[in-house]
Amino acid sequence: MRRQYRKNFVVPLISAVLPCLAGLATQARAADTLEPEQEYTEKLPPTMGEHWALVTTNRSFTLYDGDKAKILGTLPGEFEANLAIAPDRKTYYVATTMWTRGDHGEREDFLQAYDASTLALTKEISIPARALSVFKNQDLGLSNDGHWAYVFDMTPTTRVTVVDLHAGKVATNVDIPGCALEFEWAKGGFSSLCGDGGLANVAFDGGKPKVTHTPRFFDADEAPVFEQSPVDPASGTAYFITYDGKVFETKLGPDAKPETPWDLDEAAGMKAAGRGVQELAWRPGGSEPFAFHAGTHKLYVLMHVGHYWTHKDPGHEIWVFDTQTHKRVARLPLSTPVAAISVTQDASPLIYAVTHAKHAPGKLLILDAEDGKVKHEVEASAMPMTVVAGM
Repeated sequence: MRRQYRKNFVVPLISAVLPCLAGLATQARAADTLEPEQEYTEKLPPTMGEHWALVTTNRSFTLYDGDKAKILGTLPGEFEANLAIAPDRKTYYVATTMWTRGDHGEREDFLQAYDASTLALTKEISIPARALSVFKNQDLGLSNDGHWAYVFDMTPTTRVTVVDLHAGKVATNVDIPGCALEFEWAKGGFSSLCGDGGLANVAFDGGKPKVTHTPRFFDADEAPVFEQSPVDPASGTAYFITYDGKVFETKLGPDAKPETPWDLDEAAGMKAAGRGVQELAWRPGGSEPFAFHAGTHKLYVLMHVGHYWTHKDPGHEIWVFDTQTHKRVARLPLSTPVAAISVTQDASPLIYAVTHAKHAPGKLLILDAEDGKVKHEVEASAMPMTVVAGM
């Protein structure tokens, strides 16, 4: 019985093993003929699409196609990095600070250029060391002709570093004591907001900068101006908006003169919001609460109901104003509170909106700018700042 059992066991075992060995040999021969994998880089169109946006995410900027809600790529962005898009939409610029050992070591500050087609780093320009407390679109700007970059910093006093993008080097540093940020002119310089309630205007054409100041036009203690106030880059017209909803339209330049303000609530047919801490009214607020569409002269504003000094509260509606007639032309309800908005500059614009999430990243909403309907909702881990072409 024992010998019969062993015989019956060995024959099936050999029958099972032989096909496996044959299969391994076949696989080995196939492996010998495999072609090596070829490395390649996927290319995008040579210019940034009209409905694309760069969304601030964790230590990066994520490029989205708004029509498809699809990620196209990412750009590196360290903590407090800033982003600007070249006027021809062929280059993305990132101002960033790095340490050789992550959070310490030797420090280096750069203005980096990335090709819009490949997202490859093409140029790196050393800039003076800088310090920032928060990141805003107004920390980094470009001239309309693509020649100059304006980099705001606070080391040790406030100043703007002007970079010659053609030559690839720093052109000059302009001290702006008591003032902050940069708002580009249509041509020839930039302005900064000042604590005395006026503007510092810096004329620069490659020679020696010339600084002038406007008289006080807002009360920095009682009714400050939002640092995120929008500018139409083509005309150099800024819309400086106060916490209580006054809009100072200003043609930026060496002789900038803010016009008589108009009021957001009054433009909507309501009583102007007061400054009482117990007075409820519709008020602007958020991290990036304004967007401007140059082609239609429309100003998009995040609005919420709150008392005075709630200027950081997210918006529950987007109000749309015609800046030529000073009238509200649309009211777009939001399904969830929103902290930041940006609008594309084409004839059928989209609104990019980052939802408010306390102490956490938010979702990305892509809305039709005409009726406010949500076209896409994306789990983007987005921070409250987006940048689109033409802004």
